[in-house]
Amino acid sequence: MKCLEENKKTGYRKAVNMKVGIIGMGNMGAKYALMIAKGDVKGMELAAITRVTDERWDMIRQYVSPELMKFNSGDDMYAAIDDNSLSVDAVIIVTPHYSHEELVKKAFERGISVLCDKPAGVYSRQARSMWEAYQSAKKSCPKLQYGFIFHQRTFPVYRKIKEIIDNKTYGNIKRVNWVITDWYRPDAYYESGKWRATWKYDGGGTLLNQCPHNLDLLSWICGNPSDVAGFCSEGKYHPIEVEDDVTAYMEWENGASGVFIASTGEAPGVNRLEISLDNALLVCDKGQLRVCELDKPEIEYRRGNGDLFARPKYEWKDIKTEPNDGAYEKLLTEYAAGRCVANGDEAINSLYLSNAIYLSSWKNRKVALPVSGSRYELMFEKQFEKELEKKINKAIRRK
Repeated sequence: MKCLEENKKTGYRKAVNMKVGIIGMGNMGAKYALMIAKGDVKGMELAAITRVTDERWDMIRQYVSPELMKFNSGDDMYAAIDDNSLSVDAVIIVTPHYSHEELVKKAFERGISVLCDKPAGVYSRQARSMWEAYQSAKKSCPKLQYGFIFHQRTFPVYRKIKEIIDNKTYGNIKRVNWVITDWYRPDAYYESGKWRATWKYDGGGTLLNQCPHNLDLLSWICGNPSDVAGFCSEGKYHPIEVEDDVTAYMEWENGASGVFIASTGEAPGVNRLEISLDNALLVCDKGQLRVCELDKPEIEYRRGNGDLFARPKYEWKDIKTEPNDGAYEKLLTEYAAGRCVANGDEAINSLYLSNAIYLSSWKNRKVALPVSGSRYELMFEKQFEKELEKKINKAIRRK
């Protein structure tokens, strides 16, 4: 294995800038390339790109070095690394979901750090396999980095919510309700690529394309639920084979419960997160955070002096946070500095959640989420992949 941090001829090398190659120049890949090329990402230098169209090239050509290398595929980029015609410290992978696992593992085989776009894959086994490959590669390349582009973790409002939950400022979680129906998409969005909104090439709909960020935040802030009951409506609003409307009921180990609702067919839509705690209610609506504080612990009212209609006294307060400006730039800059906003091992959590919601909906029963490393995890993975294969084959027969 070749480690870019180590060079047998010159000894330890530390580059001034992290040299990166971007694999996949679609909407997001081109966006990352433009940020880096324009110098908006401190400590990162664009060294190579793949599969760039004339339109995407016109976006970045005035900002890039003449030495920027272009390749037809990720494999071509890796071949150039193998023959020493290209040197990169990291790759940013921005390709269709199913391809993430192979491209990530090939980078680790070469001692190259990885920053992968969401989600980690289509099913949790892919995320687990990628993490295992990283752990193995890191034995030889201890400075290897592995992170995911869950940029909404940089939003000050969500960081503040997590701080409140982690510190138990208002006690434990009782209930979580998140309604995200502002992911509106017209039919043209789904018609923009043959791979979009298909089980075979995209792997899913709203849960896998729009909601990985929300599912990641839900897991990051509240921890994954222990069980879910999912209800997915396929093609409810659009002429597609995958889901565009989702409702999930969730239960946590401590007895907390919650509901997660998402859709791409409602307008104007809302993004409202409510977290009920022992002694307060947090409400995040369109990025604005408020808290309703009780004057004393709720349980004191519940076990109070015999008043049949006693109700807690409360006060609403605004919690000011900074704007969510430059989230992608912040995440990429952190990565260039050697820090991952979302580590590679965390990416599996949102897939556990989405896979369980799908499986519950398909099997019409409540499904337990797996614990990493458990025997049930392997059973869960096999069952989900089996059911997904059925969805793929059924969709093919319809065409």
